[in-house]
Amino acid sequence: MKEKFKSWAFSKEHGKCDVITLIIYLLGVCTVSFFHEPWFDEAQAWAIARSGTIKEILFEIPHYEGHPPLWHLILVPFAKLGAPYELSLAAVNIFFMTLAVAVLLFKSPFPKLIRCLLPFNFFLFYQYGVISRPYCILVLAIFLAAVCYKNRNEHPVKYLLCLALMCAVHSYGIMIAGCLCIVWLIEIFTEYKKSGKLADILKDRRCWLMFCLLIFAMLVMAAIVPDENVYLGGKMSNETEKKFDFSCINILFCFVIFSDSIITSFFNYAGVPSEIASQIPVIVVSILLVALFVTITYRNKKLLTFLLPYGVLSIFGSFVYISPHHIGVITAFVIFVLWIIVDENGKVLLPEYMNKISAKIGKKLKVILKAIAFLPLLIPIAWSCTSSYFDIRYPYWFDEAADFIKEYHLDDYKIIGYWQQVLNGEIDDDAFWNVDEADYMWHDYPNLQGISVALNPYFDKNIFCYFNIDKHDKTFQYYRANTQKEAEEEFSKWREQGEPDVVIERCEITKAYPDIDVDNYVAVKRIYFYKPYKFETYDQYITIYVTKDLFNKIGTLEELTAKKLY
Repeated sequence: MKEKFKSWAFSKEHGKCDVITLIIYLLGVCTVSFFHEPWFDEAQAWAIARSGTIKEILFEIPHYEGHPPLWHLILVPFAKLGAPYELSLAAVNIFFMTLAVAVLLFKSPFPKLIRCLLPFNFFLFYQYGVISRPYCILVLAIFLAAVCYKNRNEHPVKYLLCLALMCAVHSYGIMIAGCLCIVWLIEIFTEYKKSGKLADILKDRRCWLMFCLLIFAMLVMAAIVPDENVYLGGKMSNETEKKFDFSCINILFCFVIFSDSIITSFFNYAGVPSEIASQIPVIVVSILLVALFVTITYRNKKLLTFLLPYGVLSIFGSFVYISPHHIGVITAFVIFVLWIIVDENGKVLLPEYMNKISAKIGKKLKVILKAIAFLPLLIPIAWSCTSSYFDIRYPYWFDEAADFIKEYHLDDYKIIGYWQQVLNGEIDDDAFWNVDEADYMWHDYPNLQGISVALNPYFDKNIFCYFNIDKHDKTFQYYRANTQKEAEEEFSKWREQGEPDVVIERCEITKAYPDIDVDNYVAVKRIYFYKPYKFETYDQYITIYVTKDLFNKIGTLEELTAKKLY
């Protein structure tokens, strides 16, 4: 029985098992997606596709989104023709991610057991399979590039088309594709130098094709280069600059990104842990894992292929910008590296020091080490199960809020949503959460209204009369920074519309309306929301307020005990 299992588990033949795995994967993501409520980023993409013009999507919006426009263009037919919001988003995402998993199952050279476990990895299943973002296409492009890698010299067009797709999807894809091309050029240069025909390198069509890819990538980069007044956390307005923190934790984070993509949970939606001392074991494991993978790729002659793209991604993520969902790009890239190694060598060759250690240890210890080696496969599956459970078990909140608005016809009144406010200066977190927000000074971004963006897709128009007041037909937000003077100019336009009847989420309403009576607003609805990530879910709540006149007019609302607007 044991030998039979080994024969099955380590077989590289493709067949019924791959088909069954693909069906289970498809049923799994469809089930979780049925319960999943789109998050803000998903809603923003849909809003861009629905209310942005093709010209804006191609030439204007990417400068604020930081992503190429391909994902938005794919959503355009569905959004503009009035297709169901949640269903359409999920269907498009599942289509591309299922294609990516099919490529993994039917084209990868991994042993059957590994092949059948990988699709249920947290990032491949939940983060990119359930949550509808352009990463589904990026993963597909990375896997297709792995398929074409072995024969890239004989068929360079196929390989470079995969790299072009990476560039067209995401800024991280541009980094990976660019680094892979640099490594390839070094290999071609070395090849010609050894043959003594270095002058002929300019006649090589691979170089010319890469030059064409470079032109394409530069056009994409020109489309997404940030506007001078783009909003990015820390950049207060076009009069200030984004500051980068070159601290020890940033350097350590270059290592942590790798381990977080396969086994650890150092970084999440709560950010980087403030108590770094408590995370020392994770940091040590992260450094050891990077060192281990470096030695493995060196042994298999793929060190530069791994190190250059990973180095660029990790440095960019550590010092410029990264969010937890970006970590999965590293996961897909690690699979790519292992894929091309197994494709070329038939297996992953272990470094000599590992072979020597293996020869000296006993059988029991070998079994333990083999079990540990499987943890990067099993732990991400546990993450998938946990996050999927949280998504099914607990609501997000947009759907419930939209139903509440529709039930009481609040969209017939003047609604305002919470706008982005950034605390001026620094304050200890513990001190901040124990006092009233009104005690501090905030920098206002009136046009950054995530709540408005997330709720509008449930309606056929912009129901927030104070959102995009100059372009009210636009239901997405531009990530534009502004000075406080510009914010005040926006507030003056709001005041021309009169005071709001409905306020969604507690905010500093007196900034926009200095003479407003905050005692005139009562809390009528509290909606809890949960955002899963790996083994955790981050729960908060949103409060909806209405004026006392509207409260009395409706007559069936109940007043809740809640903090007042301020």
